[in-house]
Amino acid sequence: MTVSADALETVVTACRDRLGDPSGWVTSVAYRRSLALCIIESVQSRAGHSEAAVVDRYLAYRRARLDQPVTDGARDLLRTFEEAGSSDQWAGKVGSYKRRYCATGVQIEARHIQQAAERLHQLRINSIDDLLEAAHDEAALEQIHDAWVEVCGESSDVTWAHFLMLAGIPGVRPNRVADIFVSGALGISGTADASHAEEILEATAAELGVDPDQLDYAIRRWLSANSRRVDEAA
Repeated sequence: MTVSADALETVVTACRDRLGDPSGWVTSVAYRRSLALCIIESVQSRAGHSEAAVVDRYLAYRRARLDQPVTDGARDLLRTFEEAGSSDQWAGKVGSYKRRYCATGVQIEARHIQQAAERLHQLRINSIDDLLEAAHDEAALEQIHDAWVEVCGESSDVTWAHFLMLAGIPGVRPNRVADIFVSGALGISGTADASHAEEILEATAAELGVDPDQLDYAIRRWLSANSRRVDEAA
């Protein structure tokens, strides 16, 4: 199936309007060098559609204190809780960094983020490399999964899958992200054909001069911040 010029132009325009300049995207590279970001985004997704914003605020908080790219692991994340004083204070100082108070804002899952980091640290999973190594051992990965479920709840397999996807565990990829975004951009009722949507986004990525994986992450973050439909895409 070929991509029509009109469809491509429409989706490219939607990407530019909704996602902004690609130079400002938080890409897969950022997650795949920081276990802390993977933990924050995945756990925070329990709260609805605020995970991308909390990751952005954490990055801003850490960049204000670091002179280098953020590569925080589980232990580094726990240190930010120690700096803040408690999970409640972390929600205000770090999770809401430089954000005005809003009584109706989505609750930040600070306590569960802290607990997830603690459990991973206890299992000696402090970095992306540690997790990638554990993924080669079915028993080890199952132990990490059980710890994750204990923290996030029995119905947390969606957040677990998202956690693995962000970390770059082979074979784990979110579905329906492409067709949801393309359907919205093209004004299609329901969802687009998944394979055709993927084809359109691959062509869109080429037009924007980015890797398809980067575009996939940027779209997922936009859906997360702007629509509860992200639950359907996970």
